[in-house]
Amino acid sequence: MATTTTAVQTPATGLQPAFKRVAQTNDFDCWLACIATLVARPLADVRQVAVEKLKLPKNGPYPFMDEIMIAKLLAHWSLLATVWKESTGIASLPDVAIGLAAYDPETEIGRHVVFVRQRNESGKVVQEYVIDPAYWIEPSQHIRTDIKGFPISWHIGVTPMRPAGK
Repeated sequence: MATTTTAVQTPATGLQPAFKRVAQTNDFDCWLACIATLVARPLADVRQVAVEKLKLPKNGPYPFMDEIMIAKLLAHWSLLATVWKESTGIASLPDVAIGLAAYDPETEIGRHVVFVRQRNESGKVVQEYVIDPAYWIEPSQHIRTDIKGFPISWHIGVTPMRPAGK
C-alpha cells in the first residue's frame, strides 16, 4: 500500500510544497501516483476509480495510459487536463503538469512525475520543483528543486475546472 508522505519543508529553500507526494507501488503506476498526488487522495482510491470508471484491469496487463485516460481520471476530481505536449525545457511547462521523464523516443516509454511552478499571491514565481513518485529513489529526491535540465520530454498541463456558467 502506498503512503502519502507529509510535505516536508526543504531545508535549503524553505519550500512548502503545494502537494503531498504519493509514492508509486510498482513499476507501472507512476501515472496513478501522480494523479493521487494532484488530487490529494491515496493511491488505492485513485486506482479503484480507474478500475471502476475506466475499466483498468485490477491486476495487469495494463494498457498504455494515454492522455484520454489521464484526463478522464483527473476530471473525476474536477481537474482539467491538456493533451500531451512536447516540452522544450522547464520554461515551456505550465504551472502544474504531469511530466514524462526519462523518455526513450525509440520505445516511447518514460515515467511520470509532477512538475509545479509555485507562485505567491502576487503571481511572482517562488519556486519550481518536481515531485517524483518513484519508490526506488533516495528520499532527498522525492521533491526536487534542483531541476535545471531535468528531463521532462512531454507534459500534460493540469488546471482546476471552472464551474458551469463561468
